[in-house]
Amino acid sequence: MAISALAALAFAIASKPTVAQERQAAFDADCLIEPSARVELGASVSGLVKDVLADRGDAVTAGQIVAELDSGVERASLEVARARAENDHEVLSKRSRMEYLTKKSNRITKLAEVKAATEASRDESDSDLKQAEQELREAELSVRMAQLELRRSEALLEQRMIRSPYDGVVIERTLSPGAYLHDQAHVLTIMQTDPLFVEVYLPLERLGKIQVGDLAEVYPEVPVGRSLTAKVSVVDPFIDAPSATFGVRLTLDNPDGSVPAGLRCTIRFRTLVAGQRHDAG
Repeated sequence: MAISALAALAFAIASKPTVAQERQAAFDADCLIEPSARVELGASVSGLVKDVLADRGDAVTAGQIVAELDSGVERASLEVARARAENDHEVLSKRSRMEYLTKKSNRITKLAEVKAATEASRDESDSDLKQAEQELREAELSVRMAQLELRRSEALLEQRMIRSPYDGVVIERTLSPGAYLHDQAHVLTIMQTDPLFVEVYLPLERLGKIQVGDLAEVYPEVPVGRSLTAKVSVVDPFIDAPSATFGVRLTLDNPDGSVPAGLRCTIRFRTLVAGQRHDAG
């Protein structure tokens, strides 16, 4: 029994990864912290810039209007379209007339059944009712068309508004009020800093050892001064032949914006040791 216990203990000691082995499982690589998105904001139409509501360094939110083109004509057209869409007097008038003719037709029909009204009067009443129904449908269609025209006018005005597509920071302003924005120009450049992307290229022998979902330690250069945890979101399925490397992207949460984009960094991965994966942390 004692010999068996000693043998089992020796096997367990031999099977347990040593500190040296765990250190060998970690490897470092150079990396770069980049914004997760960057966009040059223009407009789908050309025109004079009326106002720019954000400047370099400003934080912006998704959907926020950051610039506006001159929209005097579009606003006037919108007011006309709104007035037409809200004018339902014709519909109310036609509906009231149809209700009156419906009651009249019912009365004449009953009288005709007891020979108190002529067939001619009943036919005339039915004809008037059908005409009233047609006029009501045309009035309702006119209102519907006016409502669609209102939506079109709203869309045309919206084209003159330049909105931020996401929460981010303005890093460049290229045009000022009075400038002409054409289809190849942009007013602002905005980058998204939450989350950030950590880009790294690893040697070919590391292929297959890094998986989506793995965690890694990121050590940015100053001024961050602390290690961060990022998660692997992309492992390129192809190799860059000239350098014999493959790309890996990690996602780094940055809700308070304390980590600036553009920093160089060092990243530390941990790989399999004795059949177990050791995540950073």
